Amino acid sequence: MFFVHLGAKSSSHTKHEDYSLAGRKSSATLVSGILLGALVGGASTVGTVQMAYAYGLSAWWFTLGGGIGCLVLGLFFAVPLRSSGLETITQFLAEKYGHPTAKVSMWASVMGTFISVVAQFLAGAAMLRSIIPANDWIIMFLFSLIILAFIFLGGLKSYSKIGVYKIALLYGILLLCFLVSLKALGDFGQIWRTLPRRPFFSLFGNGVGKGLNAGVSLVVGVLCTQIYIQAIYSSSSPKTAKKGALIAALLMPPLGLLGIWIGLYLRSSGINIQPSEALPYFIHNYFHPALAGAIWAGILITVVGTAAGLALGMATNIVSDFIIPLQSSKTYNTLSLNRITVLVVILGAALIAVVGKSSMILEWSYLSMGLRGAGTFFPLVIGILKPGMLPSSWAFASSILGLSTTLLWPLTNLPLKPLFAGLGASALITLVGSISNVVKKKRW
Repeated sequence: MFFVHLGAKSSSHTKHEDYSLAGRKSSATLVSGILLGALVGGASTVGTVQMAYAYGLSAWWFTLGGGIGCLVLGLFFAVPLRSSGLETITQFLAEKYGHPTAKVSMWASVMGTFISVVAQFLAGAAMLRSIIPANDWIIMFLFSLIILAFIFLGGLKSYSKIGVYKIALLYGILLLCFLVSLKALGDFGQIWRTLPRRPFFSLFGNGVGKGLNAGVSLVVGVLCTQIYIQAIYSSSSPKTAKKGALIAALLMPPLGLLGIWIGLYLRSSGINIQPSEALPYFIHNYFHPALAGAIWAGILITVVGTAAGLALGMATNIVSDFIIPLQSSKTYNTLSLNRITVLVVILGAALIAVVGKSSMILEWSYLSMGLRGAGTFFPLVIGILKPGMLPSSWAFASSILGLSTTLLWPLTNLPLKPLFAGLGASALITLVGSISNVVKKKRW
């Protein structure tokens, strides 16, 4: 397979820094490749078409929010993060606030990223099911093997290259799908006349609260997720990191609109299918079998690449920030630990995906992003933009309260979304801690 060949080509004499940071030599194009490789996957393809078929334009929140997150990352965060010369968000927070805050952030990122890997399994399973008549366990096992074959053959060094190829391929595929559907439609305005304005033509067609939650979760999630920050750390310079993030911000939102069009077209045509089957159905019924096979493979590559990137970022967190610090000796093999951890992550995600096989892919992605950012976002922002303003004890309180509030809020049965409750609690503690620190300094 094409992506496995690229991975293998890049894997000769792979070292840990090549494996996790691409040797810190990535160009702006490769930085954007890593970002888009991790962001543009099952959620932004299969998941977006799925939700567009069910709810319409509200499916845009994933790619729109991801683009805004990359924009903020490029404009404000990329340069100071790359200048730090570190490898993980946890290391950055430990340097600014100490290890307790860093550990809370690490586990929030691990939980959130794992949920996102589950979302990729749901998308990958939907694609494989369209051509393989097998039960869920076999489908998940096959998808696991594909991911592991890629990620073990090169890590981030091959991942950055495949991200670039992947985004070009995906743009070509979705543009082709758009043109084919437009030709079949015959009239550009038919979708507008056929479908009701609400929910299908509103960003809040699935509810105002759900829409805002989706957008905010993507922005804070991009800024607090290891694999996206890993892309910044892998760049050859701070300036290159900024440019790469801005390229990703420009390229991501249009992809969502193309996917939404496919979902709306199928819905307006009166085709009655399971929402998760929308994209595979379109591919297999609107193209010649040979071309459909090539397009199907291209979509699968995007899903595999995203799952691989997220699993690699999660493994880097666990190994660098949890396993290695527990080692009393220096006899460990970092590369082997990373690969074993990736294996555990992939198999665990496959198991959870079997249980949640009928759920909305994007809902998993929004939950994932929210968990990553709820307890990390405000301490991270202050640490980057105003270092020294927030005392370590207050940073820890902000982080732990933000995460715990997000996790426990559903038990209260209150109407506010868990992400907003968690961010609000974290923001309040951050504000109080910063003000008290400023007042204390003035007294001295």
